[in-house]
Amino acid sequence: MKRIEGESGFTLTELLISVVIIAIGVVGFASAVGLAATELWMGRRDTEVSMLLTDQAEQLKAMPYDSVKAGSRQVDNYQLNWSVQAGSPKRVVLEATYDRHGGGRMADTVVVYIPR
Repeated sequence: MKRIEGESGFTLTELLISVVIIAIGVVGFASAVGLAATELWMGRRDTEVSMLLTDQAEQLKAMPYDSVKAGSRQVDNYQLNWSVQAGSPKRVVLEATYDRHGGGRMADTVVVYIPR
């Protein structure tokens, strides 16, 4: 393409290349935002499960030794179950189960020892 003398500006090819480069950047940014949102959701869920298990473990530790027995309870979207194995100290296995984001079930487990 010939330029007219004294005229300046962009050619159609230069404009097309710059639009493609900007489009690639926008697509990359959009995918990063989606990934960040998913990671934030997973982090919030992991924190909730951790706090739930810690809270239940502290409640069991505060109970009299002979009163610590197996049990379960539902808290929001989480099913919390715990089993107690006899001995000194007692071994308590706490498990929180919940629905996965993509389907199926997920479980987190904590083991706590309760001394006499």
